[in-house]
Amino acid sequence: MESYDVAVIGGGPAGYAAALRAAALGARVALVEAEKPGGACVHHTCIPTNIMLGAAHTHMEARELDVMGVFQAGEKFNLARSAARKDALVRKMADGIAAALRMRKVVLIGGRASFLGAHTLAVTGAGEAWADAIIVATGSRWEVPSIPGVHADRVLTVDQVQALPEPPASALVLADGPADTAFGVEYATLLALGDTEVTVATARERLLPGLDPLIEAIAVQSLTDLGVAVHTGATVEGRDWQLATVRSAAGEAVVAAEVIVAADPRVPALASLNLAAAGVQSGTTIAVDGSCRTNVAHIFAAGDVTGGAMLTNAASHMGEVAGANAAGGDERTALKYVPHLLHTVPEVAWIGLTEERARAQGRDIATGTFDLGYNARAITLGAREGLVKVVVDRATGELAGVHAAGPDAAELLAVAATVMQAEIPAENLASLVAWHPSIAEGLVEAVRRTL
Repeated sequence: MESYDVAVIGGGPAGYAAALRAAALGARVALVEAEKPGGACVHHTCIPTNIMLGAAHTHMEARELDVMGVFQAGEKFNLARSAARKDALVRKMADGIAAALRMRKVVLIGGRASFLGAHTLAVTGAGEAWADAIIVATGSRWEVPSIPGVHADRVLTVDQVQALPEPPASALVLADGPADTAFGVEYATLLALGDTEVTVATARERLLPGLDPLIEAIAVQSLTDLGVAVHTGATVEGRDWQLATVRSAAGEAVVAAEVIVAADPRVPALASLNLAAAGVQSGTTIAVDGSCRTNVAHIFAAGDVTGGAMLTNAASHMGEVAGANAAGGDERTALKYVPHLLHTVPEVAWIGLTEERARAQGRDIATGTFDLGYNARAITLGAREGLVKVVVDRATGELAGVHAAGPDAAELLAVAATVMQAEIPAENLASLVAWHPSIAEGLVEAVRRTL
């Protein structure tokens, strides 16, 4: 039986981040993964979605240039060709992760692991392994919902949408799932840009409950502008072939639905781990403290398997903390401010609290907004609309939340996350000399309006 200082179960963002960090600190590390390293983010969700949406955005820009008379855009958006490019880029990224693990001398073990005891793992097809410390980073799995009157083959996950040879004529996108994710909105955008007739339905009363209502309204309007119908507080059931019934407070609608897309039906993946054999307490998730430690001192968990945000950036951060602590360190997670981004048209970005949530916590706050229609960078990019809204806690003088919709909204997240994580006073950000022209100028101006 091989023995290691640290064994990591799972090769997704949390797992490979943990393995790399522990190895960098001198530990002898094994990483157990049944597939290629990279996890759902690289192979099925974030990265493929980003690539496909990037291609769709470029196609839309080309159509606008055609209208302007710059050149002829030509054919329709080719989903299969874009998917082939996506596959090549995903392989390149996965190979890069594997190379990084090899460079750190992490031992890759192919198979699925389960606990035999507190220090011992059984790996399918690879025997047993022993480790001083073990990190569980098995991520999440699809749990596709059963929809009354709809055959299971008609309900697709996002990786199945990516593999379609051409966009479907119509699609009903189910925009439920973890509250901090919004694959439904992104895939509704992708399919609509591919000329699919799209309907979005969510059981939630709001499509994007984590967003400020002003920014959410822009996101919903962007879907409407693409011809997408949005139903909130909705239930769905099948009807005749390629149709579905959507019921909400607004009434009943019969919608075209050649396919139904379960955009983010993820649940933590821990069913086959046999955690009880190691004495690890768990329910639907694994509970951890701020050091990513479970109730068993030498066993850690990180990423989607712990519930929480179920976002790649959060998983990677937790993985690094778990890796450091499994190698003998004493680090804590810093997940108070986790950035979010939707690759929609326009981009939507947010971090921290909304005005509504801040007031519900009893905070004395000030808010400031800036219309990106007056921002020079947004104008040069041809943006039609956009907004930045900030929430400042008067008691601390710090940013409590930043919400934005507009071109390159992602650039705001780097500035906002740095300021919020470092607890820099908002008045310091208000005096920042930002590059001109840049979207960041809109953030600075929004903050100035709170002072």
